[in-house]
Amino acid sequence: MILSIAKKELTSALRDGRVMWSAAIFAVMLIASLGSAAQRYADISSERAAAQEIVNAQWQNQGEKNPHAAAHYGVYAFKAVTPLSFFDTGVSSFTGVSIWLEAHKQNMAEGEPARDATAIARFGELTGAFTLQMLLPLLVILLAFASFAGEREQGTLRQVLAMGVSPIRLYFGKALGAATAAGLFVIPVFVLGLIGLLLVPGGVAFLGHALVVVAVYIVYAAIFLFLTLAVSAAADSSRTALVVMVAFWAVSSVALPKAAADASRLIYDTPTSVAFQKAIAADLENGMGGKSLDAIVAERKEQMLKLYKVDSIEKMPINFQGVVLGLQEQLSNAVFDKNYGQLYAALNQQKGVFETFSVLSPRLAVQMASMELSETSLGNHIAFTAQAETYRRNMIDTMNKALTMNSTGANPEYRAGPELWAKVGVFDYTHPPLTQLLSVLGPSFMVMFLWLAASIVAGLLAARKLKALAA
Repeated sequence: MILSIAKKELTSALRDGRVMWSAAIFAVMLIASLGSAAQRYADISSERAAAQEIVNAQWQNQGEKNPHAAAHYGVYAFKAVTPLSFFDTGVSSFTGVSIWLEAHKQNMAEGEPARDATAIARFGELTGAFTLQMLLPLLVILLAFASFAGEREQGTLRQVLAMGVSPIRLYFGKALGAATAAGLFVIPVFVLGLIGLLLVPGGVAFLGHALVVVAVYIVYAAIFLFLTLAVSAAADSSRTALVVMVAFWAVSSVALPKAAADASRLIYDTPTSVAFQKAIAADLENGMGGKSLDAIVAERKEQMLKLYKVDSIEKMPINFQGVVLGLQEQLSNAVFDKNYGQLYAALNQQKGVFETFSVLSPRLAVQMASMELSETSLGNHIAFTAQAETYRRNMIDTMNKALTMNSTGANPEYRAGPELWAKVGVFDYTHPPLTQLLSVLGPSFMVMFLWLAASIVAGLLAARKLKALAA
């Protein structure tokens, strides 16, 4: 019975020219966005890999010089992209693509693509994720809004129920038919995208990510499908059902995400770039734990004079200036950890606001999951900056130790060469494993499945009330 009902629904959908044209346009837009994403990934990934090779070669071939001068010479770290980075660009357009790694400073990422974007880009990028998040629900609504309400208007719903057809079977049959109609256009595009993923360099490593992304959007479509059927079963007319669902789409997909962004900034404000840098400068000047850099250096100097049993730093068998530079880095790192830690804590609290709003908007839950799996979320950017900072600190520590151990206060002239530069290694970002990303997405997945369960239950309750029509 359910299959017969589904077949009838599918046939009706395929005969509706408006539905078919809408579905075809949606599929073309999705294919175009995926094709554009693949091309951008190929171009950007090769550009950044080439840029990283160039700066690595510049570091290695900088010639002989004082290690501290080399530390100021520094090196760039470029953010790696994944094959899914342009399916869902997330926040990557606003977070920068490279970080200058040098002594004494923890620089922020720079080169945000949004700085070079045109005015029209402010309305949003036509990515695969945007197409699915905004247009897939509308396609589902178009397919299902008249499922019950339309038959009620035509008088056929009462006849079907009077024949003894179970409202629950009718409900699931219509759901299966509408899902099949949508799947005829969407699933082939998903399959095409997965095949394309396997063909791009490094794509195989992200197949698991992509499969979870597909599952996320299938659940998203199912939420709107069951909600639309519930409204259609309860509405007096198909027009009412359509208006209600489009209004729900507008509120949940457009208004609430904007409200969540505004609320997160209002509740957990973050400092401006100028204020942030001023706070760091103040901490560097005043020191940490009640001790200034001068006090720390003086204390260490006395300790080392006693250790080497000499009365001046010039008589030490090491270069005390290297020790001073190391202490300066320790203080700077403590200041950076404090201020960046506070900033990231505020940003995580803002994320919590988004998670709270996702209880009212399935799009927010899907959006956060999609960004995380595509490695374009704020958390992924912070992970990149953390790895870059770890590399920077190791680089500076290596330079300072070389200066300390290979020269003295009496003979401070020391010039290192390629052997020392090679000890630093090259920056190579390590992508988080899929299991780690999934653990982060626990709240989003929970909200999505709560929405799915609630929409199914709402549909079942609305379908049961149809029994009265058969009386």
